[in-house]
Amino acid sequence: MSSGTGVSRRGLFTGLGAAGAVGLTTGGLLGAGAARVPEEEDPARILTLSRSGPEEGRPPALLTPTPAHVHVVAVDLRAEEPAEVSARAREVLAVWGERARDLHEGGLAALAPGAPTEGLRPASLGVTLGLGGALLDRAGLGDRRPAPLEDLPDFATDRLDPALCGGDLMLHVGAEDPLVVSAAVEHLLGMVREEATVRWSLPGFQRAAATAEDASATPRNLMGQVDGTVNPAPSEARFGPQVLAAHPEPATAWMDGGTYVVVRRVRMLLDDWFDLAPGERERVIGRRLSDGAPLGGDREDDLPDLAARDADGSPVIPDDAHIRLASPERTLGARMLRRGFNYDLGWKDGHREAGLLFTAWQADPRAGFTAVQEELDRGGDALNAFVRHEGSAVFAVPPALDTPPAAALW
Repeated sequence: MSSGTGVSRRGLFTGLGAAGAVGLTTGGLLGAGAARVPEEEDPARILTLSRSGPEEGRPPALLTPTPAHVHVVAVDLRAEEPAEVSARAREVLAVWGERARDLHEGGLAALAPGAPTEGLRPASLGVTLGLGGALLDRAGLGDRRPAPLEDLPDFATDRLDPALCGGDLMLHVGAEDPLVVSAAVEHLLGMVREEATVRWSLPGFQRAAATAEDASATPRNLMGQVDGTVNPAPSEARFGPQVLAAHPEPATAWMDGGTYVVVRRVRMLLDDWFDLAPGERERVIGRRLSDGAPLGGDREDDLPDLAARDADGSPVIPDDAHIRLASPERTLGARMLRRGFNYDLGWKDGHREAGLLFTAWQADPRAGFTAVQEELDRGGDALNAFVRHEGSAVFAVPPALDTPPAAALW
Protein backbone atom coordinates (compact mmCIF):
# COMPACT_ATOMS: atom_id res chain seq x y z
CA MET A 1 0.00 0.00 0.00
CA SER A 2 1.32 3.37 -0.95
CA SER A 3 1.42 6.15 1.62
CA GLY A 4 1.59 8.85 -1.02
CA THR A 5 -1.25 11.11 -2.00
CA GLY A 6 -1.23 10.24 -5.69
CA VAL A 7 -2.78 7.31 -7.47
CA SER A 8 -1.42 5.96 -10.73
CA ARG A 9 -3.72 6.35 -13.68
CA ARG A 10 -2.81 2.84 -14.82
CA GLY A 11 -5.56 0.33 -14.13
CA LEU A 12 -8.35 2.88 -14.09
CA PHE A 13 -11.63 2.10 -15.81
CA THR A 14 -11.29 3.61 -19.29
CA GLY A 15 -13.07 3.59 -22.62
CA LEU A 16 -16.67 3.40 -23.73
CA GLY A 17 -18.33 0.14 -22.85
CA ALA A 18 -15.57 -0.83 -20.43
CA ALA A 19 -16.86 -2.84 -17.51
CA GLY A 20 -13.76 -3.08 -15.38
CA ALA A 21 -13.04 -1.50 -12.01
CA VAL A 22 -12.05 1.98 -10.98
CA GLY A 23 -9.75 3.10 -8.19
CA LEU A 24 -10.70 6.56 -6.97
CA THR A 25 -9.49 8.92 -4.27
CA THR A 26 -12.01 11.47 -3.12
CA GLY A 27 -13.56 12.51 0.17
CA GLY A 28 -12.62 11.19 3.60
CA LEU A 29 -12.23 12.38 7.15
CA LEU A 30 -9.11 12.47 9.31
CA GLY A 31 -9.56 11.50 12.94
CA ALA A 32 -9.04 14.35 15.40
CA GLY A 33 -6.32 12.54 17.31
CA ALA A 34 -4.26 11.52 14.30
CA ALA A 35 -1.80 14.41 14.67
CA ARG A 36 -0.41 12.77 17.82
CA VAL A 37 0.94 9.86 15.77
CA PRO A 38 3.66 10.24 13.13
CA GLU A 39 1.95 10.35 9.75
CA GLU A 40 4.05 7.54 8.32
CA GLU A 41 2.98 5.25 11.21
CA ASP A 42 -0.70 6.12 11.54
CA PRO A 43 -2.87 3.64 9.61
CA ALA A 44 -5.95 5.83 9.88
CA ARG A 45 -4.19 8.77 8.25
CA ILE A 46 -2.62 6.59 5.56
CA LEU A 47 -6.06 5.26 4.64
CA THR A 48 -7.47 8.76 4.29
CA LEU A 49 -4.92 9.22 1.50
CA SER A 50 -4.73 7.26 -1.75
CA ARG A 51 -4.33 3.50 -2.11
CA SER A 52 -2.48 2.07 -5.08
CA GLY A 53 -2.52 -1.59 -4.03
CA PRO A 54 0.11 -4.30 -4.45
CA GLU A 55 -0.60 -4.73 -8.15
CA GLU A 56 -2.23 -2.05 -10.26
CA GLY A 57 -4.97 -2.96 -12.65
CA ARG A 58 -6.94 -5.03 -10.15
CA PRO A 59 -10.38 -3.98 -8.91
CA PRO A 60 -10.23 -1.85 -5.74
CA ALA A 61 -12.38 -4.46 -4.00
CA LEU A 62 -9.48 -6.93 -4.25
CA LEU A 63 -6.88 -4.62 -2.78
CA THR A 64 -5.78 -4.60 0.84
CA PRO A 65 -6.50 -3.36 3.40
CA THR A 66 -10.25 -3.81 3.05
CA PRO A 67 -12.19 -0.53 3.38
CA ALA A 68 -14.14 0.13 6.55
CA HIS A 69 -17.35 0.94 4.64
CA VAL A 70 -18.92 -0.41 1.46
CA HIS A 71 -22.20 -0.13 -0.36
CA VAL A 72 -23.17 -2.75 -2.94
CA VAL A 73 -25.94 -1.79 -5.37
CA ALA A 74 -27.52 -3.88 -8.14
CA VAL A 75 -29.31 -2.04 -10.94
CA ASP A 76 -31.54 -3.15 -13.80
CA LEU A 77 -31.55 -1.35 -17.13
CA ARG A 78 -34.73 0.31 -18.36
CA ALA A 79 -34.86 -1.63 -21.64
CA GLU A 80 -36.43 -4.75 -23.09
CA GLU A 81 -35.23 -5.35 -26.66
CA PRO A 82 -31.72 -6.87 -26.91
CA ALA A 83 -30.30 -4.00 -28.99
CA GLU A 84 -31.71 -1.46 -26.53
CA VAL A 85 -30.38 -3.38 -23.52
CA SER A 86 -26.91 -3.48 -25.07
CA ALA A 87 -27.00 0.22 -25.91
CA ARG A 88 -28.15 1.17 -22.41
CA ALA A 89 -25.44 -0.97 -20.84
CA ARG A 90 -22.74 0.75 -22.91
CA GLU A 91 -24.20 4.12 -22.03
CA VAL A 92 -24.31 3.51 -18.28
CA LEU A 93 -20.81 2.07 -18.21
CA ALA A 94 -19.45 4.94 -20.27
CA VAL A 95 -21.05 7.54 -17.97
CA TRP A 96 -19.78 5.84 -14.84
CA GLY A 97 -16.32 5.42 -16.35
CA GLU A 98 -16.00 9.09 -17.34
CA ARG A 99 -17.30 10.35 -14.01
CA ALA A 100 -15.03 7.95 -12.14
CA ARG A 101 -12.01 9.54 -13.79
CA ASP A 102 -13.31 12.99 -12.86
CA LEU A 103 -13.80 11.92 -9.26
CA HIS A 104 -10.26 10.62 -9.21
CA GLU A 105 -8.89 13.88 -10.53
CA GLY A 106 -10.67 16.32 -8.25
CA GLY A 107 -13.13 14.67 -5.89
CA LEU A 108 -16.91 14.96 -5.73
CA ALA A 109 -16.88 18.43 -4.15
CA ALA A 110 -15.00 19.81 -7.17
CA LEU A 111 -17.64 18.38 -9.51
CA ALA A 112 -20.81 19.13 -7.56
CA PRO A 113 -20.93 22.36 -5.52
CA GLY A 114 -22.48 21.77 -2.13
CA ALA A 115 -21.58 18.06 -2.14
CA PRO A 116 -21.56 16.34 1.27
CA THR A 117 -17.82 15.70 0.88
CA GLU A 118 -16.93 19.41 0.81
CA GLY A 119 -13.82 19.95 2.94
CA LEU A 120 -13.04 16.26 3.40
CA ARG A 121 -9.80 14.50 2.58
CA PRO A 122 -9.31 11.45 0.30
CA ALA A 123 -10.58 8.24 1.85
CA SER A 124 -9.21 5.47 -0.40
CA LEU A 125 -12.49 5.53 -2.30
CA GLY A 126 -12.71 2.63 -4.74
CA VAL A 127 -15.43 1.76 -7.24
CA THR A 128 -15.77 -1.73 -8.70
CA LEU A 129 -18.27 -2.60 -11.42
CA GLY A 130 -19.71 -5.97 -12.39
CA LEU A 131 -22.02 -7.50 -15.00
CA GLY A 132 -24.76 -9.99 -14.24
CA GLY A 133 -25.40 -13.04 -16.38
CA ALA A 134 -28.99 -11.95 -16.97
CA LEU A 135 -27.70 -8.77 -18.63
CA LEU A 136 -25.79 -10.76 -21.24
CA ASP A 137 -28.82 -12.90 -21.96
CA ARG A 138 -31.12 -9.89 -22.25
CA ALA A 139 -28.64 -8.15 -24.54
CA GLY A 140 -28.57 -11.12 -26.90
CA LEU A 141 -25.02 -12.00 -25.82
CA GLY A 142 -25.70 -15.37 -24.25
CA ASP A 143 -22.89 -16.91 -26.31
CA ARG A 144 -20.46 -14.51 -24.58
CA ARG A 145 -21.62 -15.54 -21.11
CA PRO A 146 -18.80 -17.51 -19.42
CA ALA A 147 -19.76 -20.79 -17.76
CA PRO A 148 -18.62 -19.56 -14.31
CA LEU A 149 -21.30 -16.85 -14.55
CA GLU A 150 -24.08 -19.42 -14.39
CA ASP A 151 -26.79 -19.00 -11.76
CA LEU A 152 -26.02 -20.50 -8.37
CA PRO A 153 -27.84 -23.72 -7.46
CA ASP A 154 -30.42 -23.86 -4.69
CA PHE A 155 -28.91 -24.39 -1.24
CA ALA A 156 -30.58 -25.86 1.83
CA THR A 157 -30.12 -22.67 3.85
CA ASP A 158 -31.56 -20.36 1.19
CA ARG A 159 -34.50 -18.23 2.21
CA LEU A 160 -34.06 -15.95 -0.77
CA ASP A 161 -36.24 -12.95 -1.51
CA PRO A 162 -36.26 -12.42 -5.32
CA ALA A 163 -36.26 -8.66 -4.72
CA LEU A 164 -32.85 -9.04 -3.04
CA CYS A 165 -31.28 -11.17 -5.78
CA GLY A 166 -29.69 -10.76 -9.21
CA GLY A 167 -29.29 -7.57 -11.20
CA ASP A 168 -27.96 -6.39 -14.57
CA LEU A 169 -25.03 -4.37 -13.20
CA MET A 170 -23.24 -4.15 -9.85
CA LEU A 171 -21.88 -0.98 -8.30
CA HIS A 172 -19.52 -1.71 -5.39
CA VAL A 173 -18.25 1.40 -3.61
CA GLY A 174 -15.82 1.26 -0.69
CA ALA A 175 -14.03 3.91 1.40
CA GLU A 176 -12.83 4.66 4.92
CA ASP A 177 -15.66 7.10 5.60
CA PRO A 178 -19.42 6.33 5.32
CA LEU A 179 -20.25 9.83 4.11
CA VAL A 180 -17.80 9.45 1.23
CA VAL A 181 -19.39 6.13 0.24
CA SER A 182 -22.94 7.46 0.49
CA ALA A 183 -22.21 10.60 -1.53
CA ALA A 184 -20.42 8.65 -4.27
CA VAL A 185 -23.26 6.13 -4.59
CA GLU A 186 -25.88 8.88 -4.77
CA HIS A 187 -23.90 10.80 -7.36
CA LEU A 188 -23.19 7.82 -9.63
CA LEU A 189 -26.74 6.52 -9.49
CA GLY A 190 -28.15 9.98 -10.08
CA MET A 191 -26.27 10.23 -13.35
CA VAL A 192 -28.02 7.15 -14.79
CA ARG A 193 -31.50 7.37 -13.30
CA GLU A 194 -33.07 7.60 -16.75
CA GLU A 195 -31.27 4.46 -17.93
CA ALA A 196 -31.31 2.24 -14.83
CA THR A 197 -33.29 1.56 -11.69
CA VAL A 198 -32.03 0.17 -8.39
CA ARG A 199 -33.00 -3.46 -7.89
CA TRP A 200 -31.48 -3.84 -4.41
CA SER A 201 -28.74 -2.31 -2.31
CA LEU A 202 -27.01 -3.01 0.98
CA PRO A 203 -24.47 -0.92 2.92
CA GLY A 204 -21.88 -2.69 5.03
CA PHE A 205 -19.12 -1.86 7.48
CA GLN A 206 -16.11 -3.18 9.38
CA ARG A 207 -14.22 -1.70 12.29
CA ALA A 208 -12.27 1.40 11.30
CA ALA A 209 -8.47 1.56 11.38
CA ALA A 210 -8.72 4.56 13.70
CA THR A 211 -10.41 2.50 16.45
CA ALA A 212 -8.52 -0.77 16.06
CA GLU A 213 -5.77 -1.62 18.54
CA ASP A 214 -4.12 -3.49 15.66
CA ALA A 215 -5.21 -2.23 12.24
CA SER A 216 -3.71 -5.33 10.60
CA ALA A 217 -5.79 -7.76 12.68
CA THR A 218 -8.60 -9.73 11.05
CA PRO A 219 -11.93 -7.94 11.71
CA ARG A 220 -14.81 -9.46 13.65
CA ASN A 221 -18.42 -9.82 12.54
CA LEU A 222 -21.56 -9.06 14.55
CA MET A 223 -21.41 -12.54 16.08
CA GLY A 224 -18.12 -11.56 17.71
CA GLN A 225 -16.16 -14.02 15.60
CA VAL A 226 -12.93 -13.22 13.76
CA ASP A 227 -14.05 -13.30 10.12
CA GLY A 228 -11.70 -13.55 7.13
CA THR A 229 -8.91 -15.87 8.30
CA VAL A 230 -6.82 -17.75 5.71
CA ASN A 231 -7.60 -15.43 2.81
CA PRO A 232 -5.18 -15.57 -0.14
CA ALA A 233 -3.08 -12.38 -0.23
CA PRO A 234 -2.57 -10.57 -3.57
CA SER A 235 1.19 -10.98 -3.12
CA GLU A 236 0.95 -14.79 -2.90
CA ALA A 237 1.42 -17.12 -5.86
CA ARG A 238 -1.90 -18.86 -5.12
CA PHE A 239 -3.84 -15.61 -5.47
CA GLY A 240 -3.94 -15.73 -9.27
CA PRO A 241 -5.23 -19.29 -9.75
CA GLN A 242 -7.75 -18.95 -6.92
CA VAL A 243 -9.09 -15.46 -7.60
CA LEU A 244 -8.36 -14.45 -11.21
CA ALA A 245 -10.26 -16.07 -14.09
CA ALA A 246 -8.59 -17.70 -17.09
CA HIS A 247 -10.52 -17.41 -20.36
CA PRO A 248 -8.37 -17.99 -23.44
CA GLU A 249 -11.43 -18.75 -25.60
CA PRO A 250 -12.27 -15.89 -28.02
CA ALA A 251 -15.93 -15.69 -27.01
CA THR A 252 -15.14 -15.14 -23.34
CA ALA A 253 -11.70 -13.51 -23.61
CA TRP A 254 -13.23 -10.29 -22.31
CA MET A 255 -13.11 -11.91 -18.84
CA ASP A 256 -9.55 -13.27 -19.04
CA GLY A 257 -7.73 -12.01 -15.96
CA GLY A 258 -10.95 -10.76 -14.37
CA THR A 259 -12.77 -12.22 -11.38
CA TYR A 260 -16.23 -13.37 -10.33
CA VAL A 261 -17.94 -12.14 -7.18
CA VAL A 262 -20.72 -13.89 -5.29
CA VAL A 263 -22.70 -11.46 -3.14
CA ARG A 264 -24.85 -12.87 -0.34
CA ARG A 265 -27.07 -11.11 2.18
CA VAL A 266 -26.90 -13.32 5.29
CA ARG A 267 -29.15 -12.34 8.17
CA MET A 268 -27.85 -13.37 11.58
CA LEU A 269 -30.23 -14.53 14.30
CA LEU A 270 -28.27 -12.66 16.94
CA ASP A 271 -30.68 -13.18 19.85
CA ASP A 272 -30.44 -16.95 19.42
CA TRP A 273 -26.68 -16.76 18.91
CA PHE A 274 -25.93 -14.83 22.06
CA ASP A 275 -28.23 -17.11 24.08
CA LEU A 276 -25.51 -19.73 23.60
CA ALA A 277 -22.70 -19.97 26.13
CA PRO A 278 -19.32 -18.80 24.76
CA GLY A 279 -18.00 -22.35 24.61
CA GLU A 280 -20.99 -23.47 22.54
CA ARG A 281 -20.44 -20.61 20.12
CA GLU A 282 -16.82 -21.69 19.72
CA ARG A 283 -17.88 -25.25 18.90
CA VAL A 284 -20.35 -24.06 16.26
CA ILE A 285 -17.59 -22.22 14.38
CA GLY A 286 -14.60 -24.34 15.42
CA ARG A 287 -12.52 -21.35 16.55
CA ARG A 288 -11.79 -19.61 19.85
CA LEU A 289 -13.63 -16.38 20.49
CA SER A 290 -10.64 -14.69 22.11
CA ASP A 291 -8.19 -14.81 19.21
CA GLY A 292 -9.73 -16.75 16.32
CA ALA A 293 -7.38 -19.73 16.70
CA PRO A 294 -8.86 -23.09 15.63
CA LEU A 295 -9.89 -25.22 18.58
CA GLY A 296 -6.79 -27.06 19.73
CA GLY A 297 -4.50 -24.53 18.04
CA ASP A 298 -2.39 -21.69 19.36
CA ARG A 299 -2.76 -18.90 16.77
CA GLU A 300 -5.37 -17.64 14.33
CA ASP A 301 -3.38 -18.73 11.27
CA ASP A 302 -2.71 -22.27 12.54
CA LEU A 303 -4.08 -24.97 10.24
CA PRO A 304 -7.07 -26.67 11.93
CA ASP A 305 -6.15 -30.16 13.13
CA LEU A 306 -9.21 -32.05 11.92
CA ALA A 307 -7.89 -35.36 13.25
CA ALA A 308 -7.34 -34.15 16.84
CA ARG A 309 -9.33 -35.88 19.58
CA ASP A 310 -9.90 -34.93 23.19
CA ALA A 311 -9.49 -37.20 26.23
CA ASP A 312 -12.92 -38.73 25.61
CA GLY A 313 -12.11 -39.50 21.99
CA SER A 314 -14.42 -36.82 20.60
CA PRO A 315 -13.20 -34.51 17.80
CA VAL A 316 -11.66 -31.33 19.19
CA ILE A 317 -13.26 -29.56 16.23
CA PRO A 318 -16.82 -30.97 16.13
CA ASP A 319 -18.01 -32.90 13.08
CA ASP A 320 -20.54 -30.18 12.21
CA ALA A 321 -18.29 -27.20 13.00
CA HIS A 322 -18.31 -24.56 10.30
CA ILE A 323 -14.55 -24.54 9.66
CA ARG A 324 -14.37 -28.34 9.39
CA LEU A 325 -17.05 -28.52 6.69
CA ALA A 326 -15.66 -25.51 4.82
CA SER A 327 -12.07 -26.75 4.90
CA PRO A 328 -10.21 -27.43 1.63
CA GLU A 329 -9.93 -31.06 2.71
CA ARG A 330 -13.73 -31.35 2.46
CA THR A 331 -14.21 -29.20 -0.65
CA LEU A 332 -11.52 -30.49 -3.05
CA GLY A 333 -9.28 -27.54 -2.28
CA ALA A 334 -11.90 -24.83 -2.87
CA ARG A 335 -10.58 -21.35 -2.10
CA MET A 336 -11.84 -17.81 -2.55
CA LEU A 337 -11.04 -14.30 -1.38
CA ARG A 338 -13.68 -13.52 1.24
CA ARG A 339 -14.64 -9.95 2.01
CA GLY A 340 -17.27 -9.88 4.75
CA PHE A 341 -18.96 -6.71 5.98
CA ASN A 342 -21.52 -6.25 8.70
CA TYR A 343 -24.90 -4.68 8.01
CA ASP A 344 -27.35 -3.32 10.55
CA LEU A 345 -30.70 -1.97 9.35
CA GLY A 346 -32.30 -1.78 12.78
CA TRP A 347 -35.55 -3.60 13.62
CA LYS A 348 -38.53 -4.48 11.42
CA ASP A 349 -41.73 -5.94 12.86
CA GLY A 350 -39.84 -6.62 16.07
CA HIS A 351 -37.03 -8.56 14.36
CA ARG A 352 -33.41 -7.46 14.05
CA GLU A 353 -32.38 -6.81 10.45
CA ALA A 354 -28.63 -7.32 10.79
CA GLY A 355 -26.03 -9.72 9.54
CA LEU A 356 -23.30 -10.20 6.96
CA LEU A 357 -22.85 -8.62 3.55
CA PHE A 358 -20.69 -11.44 2.22
CA THR A 359 -18.67 -11.07 -0.95
CA ALA A 360 -16.54 -13.92 -2.33
CA TRP A 361 -14.11 -13.19 -5.19
CA GLN A 362 -12.88 -16.17 -7.16
CA ALA A 363 -11.73 -17.54 -10.49
CA ASP A 364 -14.80 -19.80 -10.79
CA PRO A 365 -17.75 -19.82 -8.34
CA ARG A 366 -18.50 -23.44 -9.25
CA ALA A 367 -15.17 -24.55 -7.78
CA GLY A 368 -15.19 -21.93 -5.02
CA PHE A 369 -18.34 -20.67 -3.33
CA THR A 370 -20.68 -23.36 -4.67
CA ALA A 371 -18.35 -26.21 -3.70
CA VAL A 372 -18.07 -24.88 -0.14
CA GLN A 373 -21.78 -24.14 0.27
CA GLU A 374 -22.80 -27.58 -0.97
CA GLU A 375 -20.46 -29.22 1.55
CA LEU A 376 -21.93 -27.08 4.33
CA ASP A 377 -25.35 -28.35 3.29
CA ARG A 378 -24.28 -31.99 3.17
CA GLY A 379 -22.51 -31.87 6.51
CA GLY A 380 -25.28 -30.11 8.40
CA ASP A 381 -23.27 -27.00 9.28
CA ALA A 382 -24.01 -26.08 12.91
CA LEU A 383 -24.00 -22.41 11.92
CA ASN A 384 -27.10 -22.92 9.74
CA ALA A 385 -29.35 -22.66 12.80
CA PHE A 386 -28.24 -19.05 13.32
CA VAL A 387 -28.19 -17.56 9.81
CA ARG A 388 -30.60 -17.01 6.92
CA HIS A 389 -29.39 -16.45 3.35
CA GLU A 390 -31.89 -13.86 2.08
CA GLY A 391 -30.15 -12.28 -0.94
CA SER A 392 -27.86 -13.63 -3.65
CA ALA A 393 -26.18 -12.55 -6.88
CA VAL A 394 -23.19 -13.38 -9.08
CA PHE A 395 -21.35 -10.79 -11.17
CA ALA A 396 -18.47 -10.88 -13.63
CA VAL A 397 -15.79 -8.24 -13.00
CA PRO A 398 -13.53 -7.89 -16.07
CA PRO A 399 -9.91 -6.83 -15.59
CA ALA A 400 -9.20 -3.11 -15.36
CA LEU A 401 -6.70 -2.41 -18.10
CA ASP A 402 -5.83 0.62 -20.24
CA THR A 403 -7.21 -1.27 -23.24
CA PRO A 404 -10.47 -2.66 -21.85
CA PRO A 405 -11.05 -6.25 -22.99
CA ALA A 406 -14.75 -5.81 -22.19
CA ALA A 407 -15.04 -3.58 -25.24
CA ALA A 408 -15.00 -6.79 -27.33
CA LEU A 409 -18.11 -7.94 -25.48
CA TRP A 410 -20.29 -5.47 -27.36
